[in-house]
Parts: sequence; structure tokens; C-alpha cells
Amino acid sequence: MKKVFLLILLGLQVVAQNKLSLPRSTPETEGVSSRGILDFLEAATKSKHEFHSFMLIRHGKVVSENWWTPYRSDLKHTMYSTSKSFTATAIGFAVAEKKLSVSDKVVSFFPDDLPEKISPNLADLEIRDLLSMSVGHEKENANFIATSDNWVKEFLKTPIVHTPGTKFLYNTPATYMLSAIIQKVTGQKVIDYLQPRLFDPLGIQNIDWEIDPKGINTGGYGLRLKTEDMAKFGLLFLQKGKWNGKQIIPAAWIEEASSMKIMQDLPKGVTTRDSSDWHQGYAYQMWRCRNNGYRADGANGQFIIILPEKDAVIAITAEAPDMQNEINLVWKYILPALKDSKLPKNAKALTELNAKSKSLATPISVKNKASQWKEKISGKTYGVYSSTRALKAVKFEFEGDNLNVSLTTDSVDHKLKFGNGTWVENTTTKFGPYLVARARGNRIGQSPFKTANSYTWLDEKTLELTLKYIESPHTETIVCAFDGDYVTLDFQNIFNKNATRTLIKAVIRPEIANAPKLIVRGDDMGYSHSGNEALIKSYVEGIETSIEIIVPSPWFPEAIKMLEKNPKIDVGLHFAITSEWDNVKWRPLTDAPSLRNKDGYFYPMLFHNKNYPMQAIMDNDWKIEDIEQELRAQIEMAKKYIPRLSHVSGHMGSLAFTKEMKEMIARIGKEYGIQMVDAGSTHIQNTGYEFRNKTTEERIEGFIKMLDKLETGKTYVFVEHPGLDNEELRAISHIGYEDVAKERQDVTTVFTSEKVKEAVIRKGINLVSYKEALGVK
Repeated sequence: MKKVFLLILLGLQVVAQNKLSLPRSTPETEGVSSRGILDFLEAATKSKHEFHSFMLIRHGKVVSENWWTPYRSDLKHTMYSTSKSFTATAIGFAVAEKKLSVSDKVVSFFPDDLPEKISPNLADLEIRDLLSMSVGHEKENANFIATSDNWVKEFLKTPIVHTPGTKFLYNTPATYMLSAIIQKVTGQKVIDYLQPRLFDPLGIQNIDWEIDPKGINTGGYGLRLKTEDMAKFGLLFLQKGKWNGKQIIPAAWIEEASSMKIMQDLPKGVTTRDSSDWHQGYAYQMWRCRNNGYRADGANGQFIIILPEKDAVIAITAEAPDMQNEINLVWKYILPALKDSKLPKNAKALTELNAKSKSLATPISVKNKASQWKEKISGKTYGVYSSTRALKAVKFEFEGDNLNVSLTTDSVDHKLKFGNGTWVENTTTKFGPYLVARARGNRIGQSPFKTANSYTWLDEKTLELTLKYIESPHTETIVCAFDGDYVTLDFQNIFNKNATRTLIKAVIRPEIANAPKLIVRGDDMGYSHSGNEALIKSYVEGIETSIEIIVPSPWFPEAIKMLEKNPKIDVGLHFAITSEWDNVKWRPLTDAPSLRNKDGYFYPMLFHNKNYPMQAIMDNDWKIEDIEQELRAQIEMAKKYIPRLSHVSGHMGSLAFTKEMKEMIARIGKEYGIQMVDAGSTHIQNTGYEFRNKTTEERIEGFIKMLDKLETGKTYVFVEHPGLDNEELRAISHIGYEDVAKERQDVTTVFTSEKVKEAVIRKGINLVSYKEALGVK
């Protein structure tokens, strides 16, 4: 009985799956030449493009479906701008439901995001102008997707120099605005709005779509779905909005959306449109193309081509460097294969076609004999000393014929397995190449990513790693060149293939039990713009592990923005009750009368200083109550803007200059649950070296020698003040410390020196932050 039930359940699953799939047929039955398809597949495989899938529908039935290994029919694929056509279709549904009209003014949907002055062109901008890429911008302004959290506001303040509807300009932010409008009028993201109207009726499942920082689908890109889903969408258009006999979107909208709305200007020097599929006119988020067709297309070769006169739909995914050349293959081989009537059976050609389809595969590096370097590098960790924190270390470990590689960043260890001459599938959180990788909210929710990985030895000392991101168009190749204790890594992809790439250099890190730990601390964030820049640079490009911020300082607001853009930096409050510079001053956050000079600023010094008589806190009648009130205020302000605050340090000795101060500090630290690191209450030891009156190179050598003094099992902190030698910092000084710009530039140089970074790795020093050293969660 149980067996019968399982068989029935399996049968129901097959029926359900069949309902989601398109009907199948053979090419000749539907008037298509198997030989023509075979010729296309041969040409595609030999071309400069890497094809991933190809599906041909004729008379509503799939007559050819092909995937190049390791790509598969069950994998979704990045659509890039093919997404635009789906966004436009959401507008079509909203029009049918009378939620909006294509003549509606764009400004009417976003009253809270409008610029102070609304130009006549912006006031006249209609939804139809967004749909037809005729906004009127002089050039596409997509940079804001990498810099702003409010893309609507940025779009609306972009000048519209041409009358809307009169000039074509490909404009991905215009499609984003369509997505934002859908969310405004429906209360749903585009993907959710389309689910019951489009995706469910067509049996399109397990898809995703990127969002912006406000939770709005990106619209112009970011959709991922399967090849058959692409074909279904094209078939819906071919069938004038009907699906399984039901009109799910009005035929009038399909006609409106697919007909030419505006013609592109020809490039300078080009006099004919005959050879380009990008100069045949533009519809609603679809391109008109030659042979009286139209298409959705996305970067690097994603196509849904609809040919009404041939009753055909073609879906292609690829990584193509030349999309015109790619589509030319369709016109050369597939178009002539589409005949007007049923063809006689051609068993020989069909057999060859089926065999070809099964054998399709992307190129894979030939399996080579293992290099002698296999034993030399297996189990070794190489510390990176030449790049930013995007990569900290790489480890190679051979396991039989496979290779395990760990790529360690400042936040995660990516573990990848590679086959020798074979593909090994992985799932990874490592982001791969992506056209819009700089966008805020980049690929949120899409990780982990599926990859197929292989490796080979190009020569005795050169290892090549290939990662195919099989749910995207892209491949990443890492060429590892070994030389003694060193390895150079060259990350290659379609976007940097012809560019000058920055090579990443690494050296073997020794395995030391209980290795010394070192906090490299940068102090005084907020006192100047140059200081802020240098502190961030010293972290991103150097060895700095923690940054101390002065809350009442003049450049604190900028510092907050910088730290928001670098969320992994460990941050401490640098409690300040002094303002030492002659030309830059700051005041207490609280009343604190005993901490203020006659002008209301903090005193410049804490302890008596002959250069500043009676201008030190200790020279005056300071009150511990004022200091406690100010400390609380600075902690509250810091935690408000920097929730990840991990500790409090003292500016110029502010935390521990008397016994009663130490007692108060301990009490406040316990109350707030935060470590006070300069009050002698932690296991962390100070370290340093003599750097006064030294050249930059002598400072570098001094720092490296200091590393030799660090003992295993202990944690140290090195404190310094990065800066930049520029006009701003040359104007900042106090008596006795005049050469601030030069001194602090040297600190930045030491912190970012490749020589220093290499020495840290070679000596097996573990760089840690206060957060790590103190176990702060």
C-alpha cells in the first residue's frame, strides 16, 4: 500500500511539473530544419562567445533546448537588462487595472522626493517617456546607485535637457523609476505584484530580483530566472497576452508595448541601419530588431527574441563580448531554418542534433600532470600584503586530484573546491564578477552563489583556477604564479580582461603556536578632513585594525559617514576633554564649566605645560562631576551614531590621570557595559619604538624591528596618528609639535607600507582589533 501511495505521489509530481513546462515537439514537425539548428550550435560553440543555453519555440512548442555544461536547465540565470521588459509588463498590468496611465506625470508619484525647483521638462515627464527611454537626459546618470540610498530623489534632480519623448537615450534609472511607481501605486515590489498576474499563470517559480536600499526592485536589472521562463515570457508576447487560452494581459498592451515608439540616432559616421539590431527603434523596454522582430536583451548576451512573422521565440543566455555578433548567428542559421510548413522527417539530422545537444560544454582547461609545486604549496597559507582588505590570505590544500582553496577576507573565509580537468560544483558567499557590483544593496539576498570550479597547471610554477558562476553570465579566473615563498594572484574576468589589472602579492605565513597579537590603533578621527581620510586609508590599504573617534571634534559628522561606508572597522570612542591645536578647536557637549577656557573651548592641555601657562585642566579647578557628565554625553553620542562601538580610549591621557578618575571610569564602563582600554584594566600591553627625528624609511625599519620584540601568547597595542601631508594639515599644530603634517603622513606611510605588511606576515603576527582582543560581541 505504501509503495502504491508513493507511486501515485510521484505521478502527481510529474503531472504538476508537466503543467509548468512548455509542450515539446521535434523540429521538422514544426517546420524547423534540424540541420539549421545543428549548424547554429556548431557556430555558437566555435564563436568567441561562451553560450550557456539556447531554446527555440515554434508554434508554441519547444523544438530545441540546449545547455552547455556546467550550465543546466534547472538553474536560474542573471538577466541584466532583460529585466526591463518584465518591469514594463508590470506597468501593463497596472494600466489594465486602472491603477495608472502611461500619460501620468512622474512627479505626481513622488511629492516627498522632488527637487526644490521643478523644471518644465521634469513637470512634463510621463510614464510613457520612462517606458520608451526618452526621458530627455543628456547622458545616463547611473552613478548614484553606488553613492545614494534614495535613487528616486537622485533621478528626479538629474537635469532633463531635452523635451521628454523626443530623444532616445538608454537609461537604466528610468526603468528603476517604473519599478518605484509600481511600488507606490500597489504597495508591492514588482516581483510580488507580478507573482499572481504573470509568474504563477506561466509556471515561473523560484526566481529573485535585486532591491535598492529602500527595498524597491531595481527594475532595470537584477532579475534571475531560468531559460524556459524566458521562453515562456516571449511566448506570452507572441500569443498577444494569452496563456493556455486565457487572456492574462490585454492584447492591446502587448501591441502597444512591442511597437516602435522612438528611433535611435545613428552614431556619427554611420549612414545605414541595415546591419545593426540596436538602430531599429525602441518600444516599451524592448528593442525592435531586424526581420520585423523585437526582443528583450541584457548585457553580455541574454536574449528573448520574438519573431511574430515566423511564429517563433528564441531564448539565449551567454557571456558574449559582442552581442551584435551573437545575434547575427541567429539571423544566419536559425532564421533560414524556420520554414513555412511542416518538413519531412530527417532522422539522421535529428540524431546528430540530439547528440550535439548532449555533448555541449563550455571549454575546460586540459588536465595536466601535477606540478612539483603541488607538494610545496599544499597546506600553506599565503598572507596578502599588496592589496586592500578585499583579500587577506589564500590557502592551497590538495586532496587527491581535487584542490581546496581558502580565500580569506577581513570578515569571512571562502572555501572553494576545484576539480582537475573536471567541474566541481560549489556554493559560496564569495561575490563574483558583476556589471553593477558597485550598486548600494548589491545582490542582497542572492547569496550563496552556485559555482562550478576547475584547475590546471599552465606550467611548472603557474596554477590557473576557474570559477564559473553558473547562475550568472560570468567566469572568474585566478592565475597564481609561484616564486619561492611568494605567490602573485591575477584575478581576471570579462570586465577587466583588457585592462591593466592590479596584481595581488602574498607570502607564506609561518604557523606559530599562540602567535603574538597586535592591535594597530589609529587615533583622533574627527579633528580634520585629512585625518579622517588617512585613518580610513590606513585601514583599507594598511595594517590599522581599530580607529578612535573624537565625538566633539569639528569633522565628526564626516567621520560618521566614512565609518558607515566601512562597516567592518572596529571603532572606539576617544574620550576628549582637551583641544590641543592652535587653529582648530572643539567644545564640550555639556555645560562642563570647569573644563572650558575663557572662550568656551576645552583647555588645550591636560597636564601643566610651560608653553600654555594656566591652559591645562590640571592648572585649574576641574570637577570630576563635569568630566563624568561629559563622558556620559560623549558615550551616548558615539553609541547613537556608531552602534558597533566596542570600547573607550583616552585622548591625551583623559581616562586615568588620577586615582579618582580611574575609579569613576571603571564605574561608568561597568554601567554602560563597555571596555575602558586606557585605564590599565585589560591584558593588552603597549608597544612602540623611537620614531622622533627619523626619516620615513627609518620609521618603517623601526616598526619592523619592533615586531621582533613581541612575545607569543601576548596581546599588544601600537598607537599612532595617521594623517596626510597637505595644506590643511600643515595649518594644524601647537607649540612644541609644529611638523604635524609630515609626522602624520609618515604614520600613514608606515601603516600602508608593503614592506611593513610583508614583515607582519613573515613574522607570524596576528593583527587583531580591540573588538577581537576583548571578545566584544
